Amino acid sequence: MKTRDKFSFIRYSNCWEDSKILLEALQIKEGEVGLSIAGGGDNTLALLLANPEKIYAFDVNKTQLYLMKLKMTAIEKLSYDEVLAFFGIRKSSDRLRTFFSLREYLDEESYQYFNHRRELITRGIIHIGKFEKYFQIFRKLVCPLFCRAKRLHQFCSLSSFTKQRHFYKRYINNLRFRMIFRVFFGIKVMGSLGRDKSFYENLEDKSDVGGDIKKRFEFGISHSENRSNPYLSYILRGNFTKNALPLYLVKENFSLIRERLSKIQLIHGSLLDISERERFDFFNLSDIFEYMNEEDFLKNVDKLEKISGTGARFAIWNMQNKRYLPSESFCLLKEESKSLFKKNQSYFYRDFSVYKR
Repeated sequence: MKTRDKFSFIRYSNCWEDSKILLEALQIKEGEVGLSIAGGGDNTLALLLANPEKIYAFDVNKTQLYLMKLKMTAIEKLSYDEVLAFFGIRKSSDRLRTFFSLREYLDEESYQYFNHRRELITRGIIHIGKFEKYFQIFRKLVCPLFCRAKRLHQFCSLSSFTKQRHFYKRYINNLRFRMIFRVFFGIKVMGSLGRDKSFYENLEDKSDVGGDIKKRFEFGISHSENRSNPYLSYILRGNFTKNALPLYLVKENFSLIRERLSKIQLIHGSLLDISERERFDFFNLSDIFEYMNEEDFLKNVDKLEKISGTGARFAIWNMQNKRYLPSESFCLLKEESKSLFKKNQSYFYRDFSVYKR
């Protein structure tokens, strides 16, 4: 796939890293300025709860910025219930009308992108990413092969680690599940339907990606509550629920986030495009180093050294690769990283690293 084609559509409607542990990891103080991957926008919006002075949200994929701009505009101009309906969490037949009501508040590029793809609006904008469609295929076509939908819904409603492990062992972890899971979450299928094959070019160990993710899933249900897990709910139920919402959409957080939307500035570009005149206090970098060769990784490390101040904090995920910042300039907070990762509600990642400059 050509580079320009990789960024011509929305890859992620939502963020798939846990916002709660990001907030704990970054320990943002009022008045601080941060840099954040835009992606689906969820995590950048959640970071507003800490009341920083400014967050620069960047992404090489401009369509992700269109999505984030639409989310921000909806949060600013609509009521809480209207946002849930417009986003696709609640049923609605009026999403296009709502979209047109937001036109005067959207920049022209963002408006035209969605206006020419109105089916994305009618579907609900949390359901339109390639990764979300991948989960829709899993839920609709794959899950029925190993477990009934009713049982999966029961599984999502559990709040005891012991009951979750028992239920998984009795009703889900059968031979068919084990075979299907390894294939569906392996490189070939996930690379084609969910992510991009090029994302795995720099992966060191490609032997059993699906098996690795299965182990992380089993670890996750032993350390986090299913009932309040928005990521599990989306994958197995097909949506978020009242008890399992992304942090930025929790009702108690809504007004605070709305008041602080002006603190976010969107930037089209990569980490290397960020001005070296800036100095940042915190960094939400998702798993961007996952997709780089060693040479590009070192260029990005050099950039971080130039734009981070003493004491700056960094939150970085590894999904399959093992990419860690050099200890000469960045102090890995090992115990804090391990402790936070145990509470992680998103099961895809190998580990979570918190650094201090």
